[in-house]
Amino acid sequence: MRWLLIVGLTLGLLGLGAWRLETASGQAPTLSIAGVPASVAAGGASFNVQISIAGVTNLGTYEWQLSFDPNVVAFQSATDGAFLGSTGRPVACQPPILPPSQDLQPGNVRFGCATGGSAPAGPNGGGLLSTVAFQPVGDGAPNIQFVCAGLGDPLGDDIPIGNVPPCGSAVTPTPGPSETPGPTSTPGGAPAATATPAGPLPTATPLPPGLEAVPLVAGCSPLASTYADATPIGTIADAVGPAGNLISVWMFDGGTWRAFSPQFPEVSDLTEANFLDVVFVCVGGPGAFVRLVV
Repeated sequence: MRWLLIVGLTLGLLGLGAWRLETASGQAPTLSIAGVPASVAAGGASFNVQISIAGVTNLGTYEWQLSFDPNVVAFQSATDGAFLGSTGRPVACQPPILPPSQDLQPGNVRFGCATGGSAPAGPNGGGLLSTVAFQPVGDGAPNIQFVCAGLGDPLGDDIPIGNVPPCGSAVTPTPGPSETPGPTSTPGGAPAATATPAGPLPTATPLPPGLEAVPLVAGCSPLASTYADATPIGTIADAVGPAGNLISVWMFDGGTWRAFSPQFPEVSDLTEANFLDVVFVCVGGPGAFVRLVV
């Protein structure tokens, strides 16, 4: 579901790839927008709309893209609601993505948030995902609606949505190889596979036992790293394929966004990731992220 930004978050705002999981009830969750006025007048007071979810199981990440009439309203801000972090999982949100970033057209905004850590589980049911503020700049209907959205569980595996199309390669946000990885082990001394992604394998290529390929689409996808604590960020970068597809890796760390760019490693301040840290992997086109199975 996927700069999430960031970030893009960017957060971008992050696509979440293939849609393959359903809720325990077998019903896909749904998204809704509330608070959109029928019309506004130039110079009027700013207003908020609420994006909510219903019927989800174990939510770990979300992203959405909205469209609106830029001649009538201007985007002001987007903030995370209470639902995603309601079970106590720490939440990180990408900065909102706005045109011309990531090839977004005027009248679009993309935003997303992700949680980190191995416990507790994500929330079930429904609640407020985001609050979005707009300022009237003209007269007429603001026409605020979903373009696409994405949901994922705490490991970044996709959760299908019943009423909004997934964010994929047709919706292109933007928010940048590196050391050869060596053997890794899982926390707690559990047996671990030895991963040497080295310009990862396409999803159609069989992987060695203990590894899985998570599909990626153009933009930024929030994913949980299953590599050991203090894994060099170069290992994470080398697990993204095909070669040359990686734009950047982002992580929210101690209240600050840190990033790694393969084009500018000398100024990158993201150096390592721990087990089950959420990283935002930003790619230029379809690909895959190879990680350990947990």
